[in-house]
Amino acid sequence: MSVEIERPLAVYVRISTQKQDLETQRLAIENWLKARGLSWLDVDHYFEEVESGREDLRPQFQELWRLVREGKVRSVVIYELSRLSRRMRTLVNFLYDCAERGVAVYSVREAFLSEWMRDPRARTIIVGLLGILYELERQFISERTRAGLAKARAQGKHIGRRPKLSERDILLLKRMVEEGVPVARMARRLGVSRQTVYRYLHKLNLM
Repeated sequence: MSVEIERPLAVYVRISTQKQDLETQRLAIENWLKARGLSWLDVDHYFEEVESGREDLRPQFQELWRLVREGKVRSVVIYELSRLSRRMRTLVNFLYDCAERGVAVYSVREAFLSEWMRDPRARTIIVGLLGILYELERQFISERTRAGLAKARAQGKHIGRRPKLSERDILLLKRMVEEGVPVARMARRLGVSRQTVYRYLHKLNLM
């Protein structure tokens, strides 16, 4: 049975590193659109990012989420759920906002999601189940973390998060700021995400 895809329609694609290829996702989504009598011309909002799925503050993803919350999108097409986020909490919250506003989420690889998200009753159930999975995952990670910390302390190891940028990296960052190097290039040079660069720029009052 043919399903009418409501507009405005948004497409979101993401890869984690420059070594990966966005074309696989774009081609799969293009074929998905064609099978429904649509093309890229029918896409009202297109978002693509090269960012880790564990980073919540991805500019393009946040912009998509804003459009969902403001009711400016009726359908979202993705390659697979993990493209939205690899954090269960973030994924649940995004899908909850979509469900609450009647926004359909279509996953090329997870066709079942498209079916469930179209049914108001099923939307509530699937988001609830994802919420339960998130809570179980959170508890599991918490228990595993506590066990790991206890073991590390017993072995006399250093406990605490090490900074992502060394003193040498920070000096390089300051020099790149003086030279007017774009943030994206700074991130590639330092081997970190753009969000990390922004955090250090703010922390060091370099913005």
